Amino acid sequence: MSNEPGIDIGRLGRTLVLIGFVTAVFLTLTANRLGDELFRIGAFAIGTVAVITAIIGFLIAAGSAFDDRQSI
Repeated sequence: MSNEPGIDIGRLGRTLVLIGFVTAVFLTLTANRLGDELFRIGAFAIGTVAVITAIIGFLIAAGSAFDDRQSI
């Protein structure tokens, strides 16, 4: 955590990199195991979960920044 006010960009960046890596691994595994039609469904589901997880990560970072601002 940084001492600067606002969203901790480092933490948010690490979270987004982790989400991107896990999504890429799951998409690679899905492409190897499923056929064309099922891959499209699986890719959509994995992408949806990744986007929702990224939104939650941003909201946690923003909430943390808001809490830090309230305590000052």
